[in-house]
Amino acid sequence: KGVVIKADTVGGLEALGFELAKLKIPVRQATVGPVNKRDILMAKSAQDPLNKVILGFSVKGNSEVADALNDDDSEIRFFSGSIIYHILDAYEAWREETAEKMAAELRESLVYPGRLLYLKDHTFRAKGPAIVGMRVLGGRVHIGQRLMKLDGTPVGQIKSLRTRASDDVKEANQGDEVAVAINGPTVGRHIEELDEFYVDVPESHAKRLKKIELNPVEQEILDELIRLHRKENHFWGR
Repeated sequence: KGVVIKADTVGGLEALGFELAKLKIPVRQATVGPVNKRDILMAKSAQDPLNKVILGFSVKGNSEVADALNDDDSEIRFFSGSIIYHILDAYEAWREETAEKMAAELRESLVYPGRLLYLKDHTFRAKGPAIVGMRVLGGRVHIGQRLMKLDGTPVGQIKSLRTRASDDVKEANQGDEVAVAINGPTVGRHIEELDEFYVDVPESHAKRLKKIELNPVEQEILDELIRLHRKENHFWGR
C-alpha cells in the first residue's frame, strides 16, 4: 500500500516523505538514486490504481526505463521535479481527476438501488415493448437494468429511457419523469398504472454497494431490497 518515492539525496527523500505524511499519503518504498526497473515493478504491483505512482524529487529514470516513464500509455505515472510542492500539486490534481473517473466507471458498472412509480394515464404502448411513463421516486435507474414489483415478482428489462423533451438518456435519477420501454410485461396483465417497482439489484452488486457511501434514499431502498430477498434467502447480500 502506498506510492514509490525517489530522490537524489537522503535529505531530499526525507523531505518528500515528510510532506506526503502531512497529506496522509502512504509510502510503499523510498530509495535514493535514479528510477530503475525495480521501482517500476514495485509501482505496478500496487493494487490501488491511485498508488501506481512514482514521485521523484530531483531525479529521472535511468537509461533502461527513461522512455517507459514518459509514455502516456504506461501503467504507472511518474511525477518529478526540483520543487516538492510542484510535484505534490501535480500528483494531487491527477489523483483527484483519476478518482472521479474511477467513481464514474463504478457507477456505470454497478446496478444502484432505485424505486419507480408507473404514472396514471401514462401508457404509451401495452407491449412489445411496453412503454409507460414513470417517476423515479428514489435512487436511479439505467437502461439494461431489470425491474421487479415490490413483492419481488420479476417484471422485465429496461430497453430505453426517454425524457419529456424526447431525449434518449442512459440514466434517470430521483424526481425525473421518463418514458420507460420495458421488454417482457404487458400492461393490464403484468403491470398496472400506479404500480411501484424496484430496480432488481443483483446480489453481487448489493455486496459491493454496502461498502459504498450511498445517499440516504438509496441506502433506504437497498435496505428494503435486502430485507425482501432475505425472506427467501437469509444470507442474501452478506
